[in-house]
Amino acid sequence: MSNYNNSTPRISRHDTSSLPQVVSIAIIIYLLGLSGLMFFAGQKMVDSLKEKVYVNIYFSQNTDESSIIQILESLKSKNYTKDAYYLSNKDAAVDYKKELEQDFVDVLGYNPLPSSIELSLKAKYSDRASLHKIEKELYLYDGVEEVLTQTNLIEQINKNKKLAAGTLAGMGLLFIIIAFFLINSTIRLSIYSKRFLIRSMQLVGATEYFIIKPFLKKAAFQALMAFIVSTGFLVITFYVIGNWANDLIFSGKMTWVDSQNPMREILIYSSLFACLFLIGMLIPIICTYWSTKRYLYSNIEDLY
Repeated sequence: MSNYNNSTPRISRHDTSSLPQVVSIAIIIYLLGLSGLMFFAGQKMVDSLKEKVYVNIYFSQNTDESSIIQILESLKSKNYTKDAYYLSNKDAAVDYKKELEQDFVDVLGYNPLPSSIELSLKAKYSDRASLHKIEKELYLYDGVEEVLTQTNLIEQINKNKKLAAGTLAGMGLLFIIIAFFLINSTIRLSIYSKRFLIRSMQLVGATEYFIIKPFLKKAAFQALMAFIVSTGFLVITFYVIGNWANDLIFSGKMTWVDSQNPMREILIYSSLFACLFLIGMLIPIICTYWSTKRYLYSNIEDLY
């Protein structure tokens, strides 16, 4: 009886032929991960932008300040409120004076600017239906003369958000297709160099599982190494580009993990890396299995 049933043939995990496979798998995982991180980071940045589009609530001239302060405190307790600020007519006049570089109050003889509240809404309430509902509610407060919601700007942001999400999703699908063919080609070349070893094991009576097992173990090891390398580059890329974008666009004020609900975003990023691990592991294993089986059932003439 053949001794192939007692010991598994050694397929080295550290030969030079492993390097192209590890590199190709790592590149694909990196590109997929970059698309995923860009998607989630883009969603986060768009939400931050929407929260910076204020709803302006203007009050009539005869509304006293204490009433406006009460309304301000009431608005801060609402579920849809991210933040709210009170701007008195005097402060508004000072701001306009700086912009115009002229004291228009002295020219007119009075201050025509109304007191106002700048209301920042949470991102999930920044849509036409929610804005319309909130606008109707704001008009119910005493002294409110006008409410500006900037609905068109919010809709444009939401439209661009959907376009970017669709583009990144398409890129991710394209990368998966490219990954399959690239990794499959690389693995087939590697298995091709072992085709005579596969046939020799067949001739001495080795079973299909016995022959395929070491190749699958090697593919899994290569996928693990590629995942570790690509994850390291992804973390470095996300850290550098994320900090750059935060400083450039949001003056360092944006947080990538919400302090009020950190587990949700940690779960999202963990799920992304789990998906990358599964994709990076499954594609090489499936391609290795198919390529090995091809030579198991090939005619002897096809090996030359």
